[in-house]
Amino acid sequence: MLGKCYFGFEVKWFINNAFVALEYNSYFRELFCNTQVSKNLGLSLKEKIFLLVARMPGKWSKFCPSYLREYSYTVNKIISLGGTIDYERRVVLVNFQEAQFKLRLGSTDFLVFDQVILEEEYAPVIKLIKENTAQLNEFNIIDAGANVGFASLYFSKSFPRSTIISIEPDRSNFNALQGNIEKNELTQCVFPLNGGIWGKTCKLNLANSFRDGREWSLNLEETKANEQGMIDAFSLEDLMKKYTFATIDFLKIDIEGGEKNLFDHWSIDHSVLKRVKFLAIEIHDEMADRTHISSVLKQSGFTLTEINETTFGVNMDFV
Repeated sequence: MLGKCYFGFEVKWFINNAFVALEYNSYFRELFCNTQVSKNLGLSLKEKIFLLVARMPGKWSKFCPSYLREYSYTVNKIISLGGTIDYERRVVLVNFQEAQFKLRLGSTDFLVFDQVILEEEYAPVIKLIKENTAQLNEFNIIDAGANVGFASLYFSKSFPRSTIISIEPDRSNFNALQGNIEKNELTQCVFPLNGGIWGKTCKLNLANSFRDGREWSLNLEETKANEQGMIDAFSLEDLMKKYTFATIDFLKIDIEGGEKNLFDHWSIDHSVLKRVKFLAIEIHDEMADRTHISSVLKQSGFTLTEINETTFGVNMDFV
């Protein structure tokens, strides 16, 4: 028997002794052995026990760290949808719908993968683009706020033979982005750029003060006086020059509040927006003025549609 376990300090006793208890309790032993996510080489024994605790009836799940709950949910969802899972140390290797992905244990990769790949967050956007253009191949795409590249890989499948610039400022995310591009042999069409997009080309600092501060919500901040920033930031105009884009077929922006700076600049001179055909932006209302951004886009010739958390724009000058 496990004996008495109370919420509070007794939970520590339970976790430390749960593995021993498995030897004496067939219910827990069966649960532990049959849990899909426990059959891997990526989790430590302690993490497996936390997952075991989370599956117990009652309120035990709150004692399991959130990153493990995210991991468990996403892995089981991948398997239920026909994907396969393998492990390479602390990286989960996913094979799903003829594409390969690397997800880092302990990160928000599992949340992003669920949103972008499993739930196909950008499917309605892709559908609207296809309805408004006859040319679907060889797009020029900029993925601003690429994170680890799941959206870029999704776009590459939707628009074959396109050129995609994937911009990500955080070095750890960027390394994972490179790994996902290489894993899918897309180095000739998806080009990672370690940096950010801003109203002007400059140096910035990376901050984790936005929302939960985890890998999917890192943002850029202006440097203080006499401070040297560590992150290269590029204006949209300079990015177009760098990659010789006369126009941008699809601009995706998800930069955790950095859109405020972009549209403050573009409200003064929105000529560069007139060279963008389709745009999808997540506006973070804590940082940016949605009404102001919508106004700038409309002045630049865009008609707007709200799709869940995404504002989608079609530049009517190109339709």
